[in-house]
Amino acid sequence: MVSIVLVTYNRAKRLRLSIEDILRQTFQDFELIICDDCSPDATEQVCREFEARDSRIRYFRHEQNKQMPGNLNFGIQQAKYEYIAILHDGDRYRQDLIEQWYNALNTHTSCGLVFNALGDSDGDDRMVKVIQEFEEGIIEKDDLLHGVFFRRTNFSSPIYGETMVRKSLVEKRGYFDPQYSFYADVDMWMGILQHHDAYYCADALIKTPSKIFQPQEFKDDIVTFNTYLLDMSRKHRIQAFKHNRLKLTKEMVHFFFIANVHLTYILLLVVKNFPFSYFLSCRKKLHRYFYTLPIWFLFLVTYPISRWVLRTFAGKKPMPEADENLQTKSEFLFSR
Repeated sequence: MVSIVLVTYNRAKRLRLSIEDILRQTFQDFELIICDDCSPDATEQVCREFEARDSRIRYFRHEQNKQMPGNLNFGIQQAKYEYIAILHDGDRYRQDLIEQWYNALNTHTSCGLVFNALGDSDGDDRMVKVIQEFEEGIIEKDDLLHGVFFRRTNFSSPIYGETMVRKSLVEKRGYFDPQYSFYADVDMWMGILQHHDAYYCADALIKTPSKIFQPQEFKDDIVTFNTYLLDMSRKHRIQAFKHNRLKLTKEMVHFFFIANVHLTYILLLVVKNFPFSYFLSCRKKLHRYFYTLPIWFLFLVTYPISRWVLRTFAGKKPMPEADENLQTKSEFLFSR
């Protein structure tokens, strides 16, 4: 048996497609827990309709917004079974998704989670690109954590937010940490990989519409969510090498070097694409990475000419409308 936790917010039309894909799965021995984070649209109506038709579906609606980690944690706490499939509203799922995930975890006991190649789709849900990073099979924990997570210069995650994971491991970790907001899953995957391998399905089992933004308003922004990624990477490096001081020192030197380069790049994007008032606010957001502040002061002194040079020679990427929140703008710049 599998517990499918589907988190949703304000995507009633796309949600219907996601639920239909789940109900058409070749693996039918599951419960579907839909967690609605207080959506203002017709999400409740859509979910109640499906709940009335299929006894495997349980729908929960929060009276107040819990944000993604709180919404997901609630769903996992309601789950009856050890295997938890975490899915998001709006994505499309191949019919054998749950079957492949279940077989991977059930067969390979060393694996704490399973993930897969992703399909990038257009507005008509036609596959336009497949993102396949690994070969089919087990990826040993050190290879994935040390060799991939710790070596990515943009600190991004090779594991998308949709996976199947063992519930006991999530409980042991203490659930998804709300302090990391939308990126709490990255912290969870790195934590699990400290002790457990992962399995990779090379098929594009999930199609995600890259041009559709999540309407949820998160509290973080382009600088804040990048410092989330840095904080998590630093924390897990310390945990991974805490018993070897020499390796830990070497790892932290590497971390601070690429963190400085990465934050400099983020500041360049801020100068190029965001208002001066937001650039000024970045100084407070960088207090944990004080070594980047001289770069911030340099851009402050040279702000007009730096902005002109970047916009003239780097090209001006079209941005969402000015009245949209910074999180939506930052998702436009940085896709996971």
